[in-house]
Amino acid sequence: MKKSTLILSTISFFGLTFLLNCSETSTKEKQEAIPLQKEEVKALALLQSNCFSCHNPEMGESRIAPPMFKIRDHYYDEETTRDEFVSNIFHFVNSPTEENSIMPGAVRNFGLMPKLSFKESDLKLMAGYLYDHDMESEDWYAQWEFFKTMEPLPEEELSFADKGLNMVNGTKSTLGKNLMAAVKELGPAGAVEFCNIQAIPITDSMSQLYNAHIKRVTDKPRNPNNQANEEEIAFINQLKEDKANGIKTAPKVTQSNGKKLGYYAIETNTMCNKCHGEKESQISSDTYRKIVKLYPEDKAIDYKENEIRGIWVVEIPE
Repeated sequence: MKKSTLILSTISFFGLTFLLNCSETSTKEKQEAIPLQKEEVKALALLQSNCFSCHNPEMGESRIAPPMFKIRDHYYDEETTRDEFVSNIFHFVNSPTEENSIMPGAVRNFGLMPKLSFKESDLKLMAGYLYDHDMESEDWYAQWEFFKTMEPLPEEELSFADKGLNMVNGTKSTLGKNLMAAVKELGPAGAVEFCNIQAIPITDSMSQLYNAHIKRVTDKPRNPNNQANEEEIAFINQLKEDKANGIKTAPKVTQSNGKKLGYYAIETNTMCNKCHGEKESQISSDTYRKIVKLYPEDKAIDYKENEIRGIWVVEIPE
């Protein structure tokens, strides 16, 4: 080998080694600069799958709900304890009504959020994370960008009821995001048409994502395809009776024909009742005309807030 070639090879080798070492050091420093505890990773994963589809943290992205840092700003001040903050978030998410909201401007601009069902521990974990982190800061955005590059944590061993609940919340979040966007752009009457065309395909797409069969059923369907069967109606009636007696019913898990089934309550709120509430007082005449046109056999009206509208059904082969 010529001397000049040997020198170049040596320089190239040490140069490459230097670059690799720099790269490794840079990655290591980045990981050390943005430490993430296991609980933080879990909280961010929950926020990403359940909240950020509407409360988008990406600056400059279009939103159909206030960004998460704005929510924090309204609930957080130096005199608010962590327990108080978590309790206030917990109270609103479990019952998202105008009376419970401390953000009237957001309700005017975006409408009320749909009611989601979380495990108490998961909701408190997310609320605690929100209290602990200034999501408007550069440090938090660096942490968020770093989180998005991470490998997911190994899934915890969950019960079938909890797995089904996660699927329901993910489907609700995706469906709610699209519905809220339709309401914002087209109004409630336009959203009726959106549901007519898109609600079942969106739900089916989430079934494919989760490798399960997910559907909504009710005893008072708007779309005849959402009619509940006898067993489902029995659980809906149990939910209604328990609610009237102030009892919170746990999801039901059962087995049938080699499949596991999970049943999860659907409750109404203000946003639901723009299309499912009382005629004239809650459903506008334009919206009602659209309902009658698209669903001539509609039974899904005259609901009050916080009533049982039906159930989600999650079905997985054993």
